[in-house]
Amino acid sequence: MKNLNTALVTGSGRGIGKELAILLSKKGLNLVLCSRTKSEIDSAASSIESTSNSQVISRVCDVSVSSQVNDLIKESLNKFGHIDALINNAGITYVKKLVDTTEQEWNQTLDINLKGVFLFSKAILPTMISNNFGVIVNVCSGAGKVGFEDISAYCASKFGMIGLSESLSLEIAKYNIRIMSICPGEVATKMQENVDKNYYELNKHKMLHPKIVAEKIVDMIFDDKKYRNGVSVDLPN
Repeated sequence: MKNLNTALVTGSGRGIGKELAILLSKKGLNLVLCSRTKSEIDSAASSIESTSNSQVISRVCDVSVSSQVNDLIKESLNKFGHIDALINNAGITYVKKLVDTTEQEWNQTLDINLKGVFLFSKAILPTMISNNFGVIVNVCSGAGKVGFEDISAYCASKFGMIGLSESLSLEIAKYNIRIMSICPGEVATKMQENVDKNYYELNKHKMLHPKIVAEKIVDMIFDDKKYRNGVSVDLPN
């Protein structure tokens, strides 16, 4: 396996993305971090830069806007030359019955959770193909394999992510690139808390800690014998 030098993590201002960025910095990787919230992404970058030798680019970026995605990739390639690992982690959800879900909420969920994966993969894959090396991990969900009531838009986006991952893994197999999905159960994140604070407080002790998910993603990135191209890894509570 070639050496990994640079990783890009979307949604890395908090939760799984932030924990993953910290772990990757301890592995000596340079990092490209992005989030929609400036204060969170600045805090994450500052923390990493103060405790590691990693070089960090941190930017506000809406993963569903192609111009913002392409600008970030261009800046990152200009600085680091290549991006070896992409972790598509950004995501949102609404807890609503389908009949109560607005078109705007549906579009936003699909745009961030699924279109963002498309845009970042499309922007980064040419350089991975050119280098004949790369790793992409798409942070999916158990809700990408089994439907749950009141989160139909979220389930649709995550089912789509798995389909995209499997299809793309076949397209890039000959270029020594691995594309994988991870499907954790409930994770104790701010997104989960925002969905239903009472449920979160009652059940957070049973949820996965974001660091546990991040550690599994690190294993997937670096262990190319155990985690092969196209796999979908379940990580239950």
